[in-house]
Amino acid sequence: MPDTPLLATIAWLYLLTNATRIVSYLPQIVVVWRCTDGAASVSLLTWGSWVLSQMTAVFYGVLVLQDLPFVLISLINLGGCGCVTLIAMRRRAQWKRAGTLQRCAVR
Repeated sequence: MPDTPLLATIAWLYLLTNATRIVSYLPQIVVVWRCTDGAASVSLLTWGSWVLSQMTAVFYGVLVLQDLPFVLISLINLGGCGCVTLIAMRRRAQWKRAGTLQRCAVR
């Protein structure tokens, strides 16, 4: 951990906010999984850019920072973003094949 109180606080806040972010992927994954309209409300451009951003963060953490906690958090976030993106792409492909339009099954 950093040696000054301010840096230590920032490090703990980074850890805390990213830990809660990991949990926040789950509702999005469930909604996209249940979606039967081709995940039309999911922006593949946005989620794809987040995947790219997290990939860059992993490389930065490994090659520049050499910081295992940073790399692990980035990998988990990459997994969450990648999951939503891949499920949305799959739903979109299914919708195009079926040629039907339905609403997302949100409960």
